[in-house]
Amino acid sequence: MNDNHVYLTTKEAARIVGFSHRTLEGMRWRGRGPRHMALPNGRIRYRKQDLIEWIENGSEPEAA
Repeated sequence: MNDNHVYLTTKEAARIVGFSHRTLEGMRWRGRGPRHMALPNGRIRYRKQDLIEWIENGSEPEAA
């Protein structure tokens, strides 16, 4: 599997983008930050490739 197609938890994603997991959660609640997905069980995951693209594009807030 390509490493960029790995799905990460909020804490793992926060380490990649350089924010605390609480900051990333807050951004998500406000409809900002990197793209994410909610699993059927309600857990949130971030695709590594989406995080990389978000960083490369200047970390512009984006609706999920």
